[in-house]
Amino acid sequence: TMLKQICLLILSLSVGGASVVQLNDANVKSVLAASKFSFVNFYADWCHFSQALSPIIEEVGKKLKQEFPDDSQLIVGKVDCDREVNLAQSFKVNKYPTMKVFRFGQMQKREYRGQRSVEAISEFIRTQLAETVIRIEKSESEPTDAVPIPLEKDQGGIVGFFTSNNSTGFVEFSRVASMLRDDCKFISVVGIKGEPEKIVFQKGPDVGSRISLPKPGEDSLKEFVMSQCVPLVREITFQNAEELTEEGLPFFILFYPNDDSAIVDSFKSVVERHLSHHRRSVNFLTGQGAVFSHPLHHLGKTVSDLPVVAIDSFKHMYVFPHDVRDSLQNHPERFSDFVADLQSGKLHREFHHGPDPTTAASPQHVEVPPEQPGEKDHAPRTDQAKQQPPSHATSPPKSVFKNLSPSRNRYTILRDEL
Repeated sequence: TMLKQICLLILSLSVGGASVVQLNDANVKSVLAASKFSFVNFYADWCHFSQALSPIIEEVGKKLKQEFPDDSQLIVGKVDCDREVNLAQSFKVNKYPTMKVFRFGQMQKREYRGQRSVEAISEFIRTQLAETVIRIEKSESEPTDAVPIPLEKDQGGIVGFFTSNNSTGFVEFSRVASMLRDDCKFISVVGIKGEPEKIVFQKGPDVGSRISLPKPGEDSLKEFVMSQCVPLVREITFQNAEELTEEGLPFFILFYPNDDSAIVDSFKSVVERHLSHHRRSVNFLTGQGAVFSHPLHHLGKTVSDLPVVAIDSFKHMYVFPHDVRDSLQNHPERFSDFVADLQSGKLHREFHHGPDPTTAASPQHVEVPPEQPGEKDHAPRTDQAKQQPPSHATSPPKSVFKNLSPSRNRYTILRDEL
């Protein structure tokens, strides 16, 4: 044990004062866990993108070490992925360079994908270190439920009521707020007396909308925040498409007319009521048809065909075979069947072999060419055209959303994750 303590002391001394910490299997857990925020560059020396980024990361480390000298606040680190193969695999690094963010040792789902400059990366880190929780001091005479909560109409937030800023509940609340700052607004009311501390989700200024945290604890709070604040259906844009594709889940997407908010609401309602149990296996998305006119074109559709629902599995694309408006209003079970057919392999099977004999209406489908030239694993049967009448909606050759994954102009891609 004495030897272990000496090793840890030497390790802490080697980390302390370093502008950019070289991370490895021996120190990564202790270093990252001890810091509120860590920015880590995963690189390979032979990768020219990594070579260009390396001096930038070193300069960021030197610059921010002067602003945030305490390692418990900030660590700028780096991992040589050729030397630390297991470490790179454990953090799911599939491209070089990859810049990941950690809070209290926990990897965050969003990577840094911004401009690769000293100024841009430094400003990003400063923003991430800014205070997350909006703090409100409650007066002694003010009833707890009468404290005004700064939430706009229809804006959701997590509100904690605590005795002091030093209470265990507040410390846990602050940690979770830091880790999930991108997913929700966090507000604390400090100074309650004669009543237990509590955490609620509140929508807008209406106290009647509050939903209480079912049980205390950091893990319970994380689950509560995700269930209340993270939307089941998200809007896809060209700005977030790369991030969404890296989640690796098939897209179930509604392309809608720009001025038709009603159909978006209807789609969200159907997904929440009938498809919410698929949230860990499917990404439910909406996208403005005018913005995604190019993907629509590849589906054999135009904005005049909207609304359109499709699944992109990143190998094939499948167009929902029924009328979208009628299905949303009268036959929501059709969407459940559509997802079930994807997950059972029926859509893939029908792509290769044509419609099942008992299928009245099968989804229109699109082949995504295999990644390696000459591979024919996903070539359709040559007699498929005889089985199905030709249609302009079945002609597009590629999955557009797979093409929105990380660009080879910015990264060295190790393997295709999707």
